[in-house]
Amino acid sequence: MMVLSKPRTLAFCLLATLATLGTALAQTPKFLASHRDWTVYVVENDGGKVCYIASEPSKQEGNYSKRGNPAVLVALLPGDPPSEQVSVQPGYAYRKNSNVEVAVGPQKFDLFTQGEHAWARTDSDDKALIVAMRRGSTMTVKGTSVRDTSSTDTYSLAGFASAYDAMRDACK
Repeated sequence: MMVLSKPRTLAFCLLATLATLGTALAQTPKFLASHRDWTVYVVENDGGKVCYIASEPSKQEGNYSKRGNPAVLVALLPGDPPSEQVSVQPGYAYRKNSNVEVAVGPQKFDLFTQGEHAWARTDSDDKALIVAMRRGSTMTVKGTSVRDTSSTDTYSLAGFASAYDAMRDACK
């Protein structure tokens, strides 16, 4: 099991996610805490407080030769009501119009892709995926790059529930 030792790498992933969400960044994400294999961050800007949890895979497999640092993030975004969003960043650009398969135990989720990110299709899909992540022990993410290489990343969900609760507490 991997303990996150790269807060700067994850902070960069968070910045990239914020940029794709259209949130204007005034600051770099601030590290709040680690919960086993998950890390909690917060960013405050004119749009409000945005909190995240993030993790890197404990295992990476595939037929690729080179890729960046993959990560999964769950963000609590400001709004009325606030929304929660799961995103996957594989460390490469996804094949156009491809889907990403996420599995938590026997449950499967289909995410849509755009560039170097994948997201659940609806708020209810995000909620169902988060519930599964809270209950599960591992999660696999399968995707295909623009070069038709594939990856299968395995994420530990150890600490996910406590990190998720800490994220929600930080953004009350």
